Amino acid sequence: MEVAVRFESRRSLSNAKYLFLAALIGVMLVGCADIITYSKDSRKHGLELYNQEQYADAAGAFRNATKQNPLDYQSYCYLGESYEQLGQHEQAIHAFRTSLEVMNKDVIGKHDIAFRQNVLNGYASAISKADTREAEINDLESHAKGDGAAENWFVLGKVFAFKGDPDSGIDAYSRATLSDPDNFYIAKEYGLYLQRLGQNQKAETALRKAYSLNPQDVEVTNALRSIGVVPGPSLEDQSALAKPIIPRGPIPEVDINKLTGNGPAQSNGAAAASVPRD
Repeated sequence: MEVAVRFESRRSLSNAKYLFLAALIGVMLVGCADIITYSKDSRKHGLELYNQEQYADAAGAFRNATKQNPLDYQSYCYLGESYEQLGQHEQAIHAFRTSLEVMNKDVIGKHDIAFRQNVLNGYASAISKADTREAEINDLESHAKGDGAAENWFVLGKVFAFKGDPDSGIDAYSRATLSDPDNFYIAKEYGLYLQRLGQNQKAETALRKAYSLNPQDVEVTNALRSIGVVPGPSLEDQSALAKPIIPRGPIPEVDINKLTGNGPAQSNGAAAASVPRD
């Protein structure tokens, strides 16, 4: 009986621990949800202030949002935009860089490719205006030689474009394209940049590539038309076009007698000729 009592007592303690842990996890989840909600509210308020051109107050709201939720990469970006409006370019660089770093770690941020373009644009713009731009450019060039080469060259292309240095801009965009030839955003921006510079022949190659990656983009289709190229299926990569009805490879030999029910075919010893696909 004593053993049974001790066993029941241990089981009660064990159950109490499980209940305590479950309650603790529940409180933590509710707390996280509240933090995310407060962060979104601060971000929303910051955007309202930004649209009212109250940039200092907007920056305060975005800073508050990032304190409440350190994974709020959007607020880091908007904080950078606010600093840019205030002429605080070094602070803007730090905010944009933090936004990119957080996106690399966040599950949703990793796949938010469209928003990342906004961050990259702001980042490049801030670098081009900062007193420390030469050091920032050297840092980007150093990182471009290692991991993330395409994005670093891409940012450098933007920086040189903002600075009005077309030779360096073309070189950086070209290196970005070579590092990631199937990146739609790189191909698009490179093509549009070349078009603005009046280098239509080079622009056509980049824009055709961009069109093959995303034929629905309005800017790309308009740019192609402006240089005399009519967008259509012929501009898409061969792999994106409709597949032919006839499969690749030789056409299999057909036994006519089996199809007509006249019995087995009589072989004359000659091999059937294979007809290659056009």
